[in-house]
Order: sequence, then structure tokens, then C-alpha cells
Amino acid sequence: MNLTIDQKAREVLDNLASNPRLNHFIDCQLPIPQTYRGTDPIKLIILGQDPTVKNVKSRATITTVLNLDKPGNIYNYLSRICNRLDFDLENIYASNYLKNFFKDPPTQITEIDVFKEFAPYWFPLLREELAQFPQVPIIILGEPLLSAIVCGGASPCVRDYWGYKPDWKSGEKSTYCCLEPDKNILGHVVFPFPHQPSIGKQFYAERFGGYVAFVKQQLNVGV
Repeated sequence: MNLTIDQKAREVLDNLASNPRLNHFIDCQLPIPQTYRGTDPIKLIILGQDPTVKNVKSRATITTVLNLDKPGNIYNYLSRICNRLDFDLENIYASNYLKNFFKDPPTQITEIDVFKEFAPYWFPLLREELAQFPQVPIIILGEPLLSAIVCGGASPCVRDYWGYKPDWKSGEKSTYCCLEPDKNILGHVVFPFPHQPSIGKQFYAERFGGYVAFVKQQLNVGV
């Protein structure tokens, strides 16, 4: 029987649950959120870090990756991006790099390097997911995830792709850019975006329209 991505994810979670080194970092009481796949041709992949949120009670309400099954802050954020790209969430495939819930947000786990320890379990499945959509560009959310996928000396800072310069408040800025396939382990063109809460920061708020316009231009020329 051919298993779906979601079924394979549950098998990976079972393997992690039996790992005595890693299982006490996992919230095994919660099922893995389902991947999101729009009903129209997929034009863009959105990749999150993991489904864990700080509020423990809120975790149980997360049944689909990035909460794309219901309106909310992240739904509105991603819809806003898609609308400016002249399509909608029905043209999106969304998944998480690390698919299990953690007992604490990974940035608060100091005993281990979460990406280093958990990626060997999850990355082969992610690679299988991405193989369904060859050459489809990816938006990744957040700097920890960016740091985990860069290679070849590429910057691990989201702001560097958004034209950051030390004197940006004085109007100085560099050009917008993306992460080329040979500079990341995903093998696709990647556009780094900040997590939804950070988009309200002055630097990103001022450059949001410009960066999305850059993404649109790159999509239109078939990057």
C-alpha cells in the first residue's frame, strides 16, 4: 500500500517516540497537523519550522499546517502575500520542516540542537514532498529555519534578503534577493520571510511591499 505524506509522518513520529534521547522533548499527545494543499495548480510552497506554539492549550486547535484551514493571523499574513502575487491559498502547498509538536518551542530547548537532532528523521520526508513540485519556489518562515537550510556561505539572516543595510533608517538599502537552489539544502529557489509577528517591525513593514513585488517579478520570469 502506498502511504500518503501524512501517514508517513505518523510513522516517523512513532519512531521518534521510541527514541529515549529525543522522546521527552516531544508532545506525543497531539497528532501531527495535516499538510495543506490547495485545489488549484501549485505555484508556491510555504514552509514553516514546526507546529509548536507557546500556549499549550492552543496547540490542540492546530490540525492543519500553519492553521491554513481557518482564518487567523498567519492565515491573513499568507493570504496577503498570495493576493499581492495575484493568486490565492488554493495555489499553495504548505508543510513544516519539523512536523511534530514539541513540549516547548524549539528556541527554548537548550539541551540539544533541535534541528541537528530531528532533521535526520524529518528531512527525507520533506525531500519526498518537494519532489512532487519540481522547480516550484518556496517561501520559508522565520530565521531559525533559514539558518537550518542555508549552505555555501549564504546568509542566515532574513533581513539580508530584504535589502538590509546598517543605516537603513536613513534610507540606505541593498537590493532584494532570494536564496538560489545551490545555496540551500532544499534545492529550490527560496524566498525568506519573517515570522508573522515580526512583519510589524518597522524594517519589515517598510519593505514588505517591495519584497513581495520582487518575489512576483521572479515568479513571472520563471525563476
